[in-house]
Amino acid sequence: MRSAALPVFALSTCLLFSGAFTENDSTPEELIRKTLHDQEVAWNNGDIPGFMKGYVREETLRFSSGGNIQRGWESALNRYLKSYSTREKMGTLKFSDLEILVLNEEYAEVFGKFYLTRDKSVGDASGLFTLLMKKQGAEWLVWHDHTSSADE
Repeated sequence: MRSAALPVFALSTCLLFSGAFTENDSTPEELIRKTLHDQEVAWNNGDIPGFMKGYVREETLRFSSGGNIQRGWESALNRYLKSYSTREKMGTLKFSDLEILVLNEEYAEVFGKFYLTRDKSVGDASGLFTLLMKKQGAEWLVWHDHTSSADE
């Protein structure tokens, strides 16, 4: 018995450190968290197009906030570029209190809070969001985004 355990341990250790485990081995929740984390990083680097990589690049994308609806990836990108035209307006983004519900192998719902820490001249912003995420390949991307500001 003892001798059989050593080869299994050695094989699993080799697989772990050889990179044989990929994102395909991650759970949907982990992949969704990665998408949102990557969005935070891009935003905090002032990279709105990088932030938009977390959204499906389709005309079916829907973004609603402040009583307005944007449809399509390009429209959402232009909204972000217009609304957050300077680093001061962008500030530092932090998502928190994420509640992830995987609905099936193709869709998931995410509820959470966002915080933008910004210069006093612009003022901080915060609020809630609900996302419908859609699996595309190995990634989970935002398909519908409903964001509400705490000021609304």
